[in-house]
Amino acid sequence: MKHLDEQSTEDSLPDRGCHQDVVANETTQTLTVDNVTSLIGQAAGFIKTQLLTPLIQLSIVFVVVYLFLRIVRSILLRLQKRDLVSSTLAEQIYRLVSLVTYTVTIITLIYMFTSAREVIYVLIVALAAILLANWSIIADISAYYIMLAFRQTHRAATLIELPRLGIKGKIIGTGLFHTRIRTLSGKIVYIPNHVMLSEPVAQLANVQSTVALEVELNIPKVEKGNPIEQLERNIKSILGEARLATRPQDITILVLSADNNRVKLEIHVPVMGAEPRPATINNIISTLMDELEELSPSIRLKQLV
Repeated sequence: MKHLDEQSTEDSLPDRGCHQDVVANETTQTLTVDNVTSLIGQAAGFIKTQLLTPLIQLSIVFVVVYLFLRIVRSILLRLQKRDLVSSTLAEQIYRLVSLVTYTVTIITLIYMFTSAREVIYVLIVALAAILLANWSIIADISAYYIMLAFRQTHRAATLIELPRLGIKGKIIGTGLFHTRIRTLSGKIVYIPNHVMLSEPVAQLANVQSTVALEVELNIPKVEKGNPIEQLERNIKSILGEARLATRPQDITILVLSADNNRVKLEIHVPVMGAEPRPATINNIISTLMDELEELSPSIRLKQLV
């Protein structure tokens, strides 16, 4: 009987060991799931407390920078359409503003996360380097406000001369970066404001321009002398008596071509003003057509180069 009890106890030992193995496996699995859940919770808490706020701040900063640069681009395009800023200058200004904006943004973000004072010194040095590299734009803006402060800006339609640059013409307008001048030949030039401030500028009271005409007409028949020379004297006399030329003695006549019957002349007539007025040009042409009608004239306005 005792033998049977011992045998029964021995038979039950393997079952008890198997039970213990199952409990151990379940405990291991529970611990593993708990660890993963805990890690996920810790990661979520870290992201929420440590990363979420900085990410939101970064997103806001980048959106503000993007919108600011879009506004700057839009303003420059409007100024360019109004012919207040040239395309080259507008691109330079946009690059300068973008470079300053990105530099300030990056260094400010670094300072926000590190609180290192050295970052401020780096910012100052970087801005100084950028401004030195774009000194001409800064100089033009500074010169504009200096001219305003000392009332050295010239009003539109003022006739001026820059002797050292060989430029003479009428001021169209003064902007933040340059002064626009229409020269006597009709070209528009952009003079940087710092040049206008540093160069000697002469304001002119009376300026002459030139009307250039190409005239083709019959050669007059004369009893003696050169008919073309007599024709030239006759044209100068006509324009002088009509008071259409400021200085009749300065009228120049060039012979472009001539044959037995017709001659082609180029006539330069000095008139008042930085540019010839349409009414003045029409008066000169109509006077020559009337006075030289018997010679069948053909008159064409030429553009001076």
